[in-house]
Amino acid sequence: FKYNLTDLAAAIGIEQLKKCDAFHQRRRAIADRYDAAFAQVPGVRTPQVADRDGHGWHLYVVQIDPAQIPMGRDAFIRELTARNIGVSVHFIPLHRMRCNAGHYGLTPAQFPVDDREFARRVSLPLHPLLTGADAGDVIEAVRDTAATYAR
Repeated sequence: FKYNLTDLAAAIGIEQLKKCDAFHQRRRAIADRYDAAFAQVPGVRTPQVADRDGHGWHLYVVQIDPAQIPMGRDAFIRELTARNIGVSVHFIPLHRMRCNAGHYGLTPAQFPVDDREFARRVSLPLHPLLTGADAGDVIEAVRDTAATYAR
C-alpha cells in the first residue's frame, strides 16, 4: 500500500493539526458533560476511562443494560433517531460480517462476549462542532428514552 498524501491533502492536514488541541479540548468537554448527565441514569453506562486527558475522545460509547432498559439497543437507536439524534451501532463484530462469516464459517455462538457487547453499545454524537444546545438535545433524548423504557 502507498499511504503518502497528495500535496493538497498534506496542506489541509497541516492546517488541521493547528486546531488539534482545541478539537481535543472540545471533545473532552462534551464527554465530561455526557458523563455528568448520564451518571445517575439507570441502564446507561458511560465509558470508564483511566486517563481522561490522554483519551482521544473520537467516540463516546454508552452501554445499554438490557436488564434495566429491555427495549434493546436497536429500538434505543430508533427512538433516538426519531428524536433527531444521530446515533449508531458502535461496532459490528468481525464474525458477523458476511465476508468473514461466510469464508471462515464463523457463528455468533463462537463469540458470545462480542455478541453480548455488540447488542448493548451505542455511539453518541461527539465532535468539535457539536454545540452546547446539540449536546443538551442528546442528553435530553438519552435520559428521556431511558426513563420511558426502563423497568
